[in-house]
Amino acid sequence: MKISEKLILEEISKRGKELYLLLKGLTVGQMVALIRKQFKMSQRILAKRARVPQSTISNLEQSKKQPNLATLKKILEALFCDLVLVPILREPIEVLRRKQARKKAEKHIRYLKGTMSLEKQEPDSRLLEELIKEETEELFKSNNLWELDENV
Repeated sequence: MKISEKLILEEISKRGKELYLLLKGLTVGQMVALIRKQFKMSQRILAKRARVPQSTISNLEQSKKQPNLATLKKILEALFCDLVLVPILREPIEVLRRKQARKKAEKHIRYLKGTMSLEKQEPDSRLLEELIKEETEELFKSNNLWELDENV
């Protein structure tokens, strides 16, 4: 990944998390209701402007039903809003990649341990941990971090 791509993802995630915290758990429907009320607009008028049934607005605001994206976009357009859908990383890319590498390494080493146990060659826990660390580093650097192993 290029450094500029990484920086963009990190910045988007940072700002997204800030926005998420700012929203304090408000749903899209609650946001629509807040905006509509600030405009002093009734549900009936918003429904007409968005060309949707008034029940759609009511259900959205009460979180009874979630409209599809096309309908939501029409409602937001009627409120002079844009819809922005942005995936927000839960953790930095490097942390997620390292966790995946560790998980895959542990799975691989467990498989090896199992075959060694069958042959009565039980390795000690320090050796296993060292093997996991080495395997984690190898996988972290590789391009097949997300590949599924057939025999593991």
